[in-house]
Amino acid sequence: MDKLNSYLTCIVLLFSMSDCSGPGFIKQGKALEPFAVSYEKIEDLRGAADKYKLLIVEPDQYSKAEADSLTTESNKVIAYVTLGEVDRNRWYYPLLEERGFLGVNEHWDSPYLNLADSTTRSILLDQVIPNIMSKGFDGLFLDTVDDVAPYTERSHLQPFMEDIIAQIRMDYPDAFIIQNAGLFLLDSSHKFIDAVLIEDVATSYNFENQTYNLKRQDDYREKVKSIEKNSNLYNKPFLIVDFSDKESLTNRVINRLDTLSYPYFIGSIQLNNIWETISSTSDR
Repeated sequence: MDKLNSYLTCIVLLFSMSDCSGPGFIKQGKALEPFAVSYEKIEDLRGAADKYKLLIVEPDQYSKAEADSLTTESNKVIAYVTLGEVDRNRWYYPLLEERGFLGVNEHWDSPYLNLADSTTRSILLDQVIPNIMSKGFDGLFLDTVDDVAPYTERSHLQPFMEDIIAQIRMDYPDAFIIQNAGLFLLDSSHKFIDAVLIEDVATSYNFENQTYNLKRQDDYREKVKSIEKNSNLYNKPFLIVDFSDKESLTNRVINRLDTLSYPYFIGSIQLNNIWETISSTSDR
């Protein structure tokens, strides 16, 4: 069955009151607590596997054997993948470069993908993601969905982003799929994902002067209100990641996030050391 027919099949199932999210769908976010995010290689694999119920990791850092050692019956190990742009150090960067880009994310120096190009989409779906999932990860963390947000010059690519997420679900029906932000897309994508992660809830990071800041109270409350609205509307667990570089700021963030019912993780903007971070109430 080709990809178009697979996508249409899922749509038919949706109209018949079925849900295309994975069979391991967890409705209560607390079942994913504590969780952690690490884009640097975790050396103490067994310690991390025992400590966290959910780990989001950088798949290129691990062999299949190492990925297997991170996974237990009581936790989920989720592999990072970027859908809206590409890091220049990825093995598949030259393949996507040949297809042409739509500008560059200056914060991370990562070019935006032209998702309207069928070959670009095929590289992601037929090469990149199968390579990741072949290592035995429990699912995928879909980053840079916001690259096609309504306020961007790439908003016309939203239907293609929707198709990619739908096809990932069809290709990996047992995978646990987490969407990073992209709330504007949830009306469509919620049918194909298992959870949503939101960054910068209590804090904001200034890329120009590289400083960590506590959000204004009004901005923080507005973000929480958006999380609560979408969590209730789509009945999906939400996870929070905030950023801090010093204990005083971390404590203020904790005071805010402890009043919420969502699992959270606090780390540096690089998310590179899970042993120097805070994951909900487990580390205090």
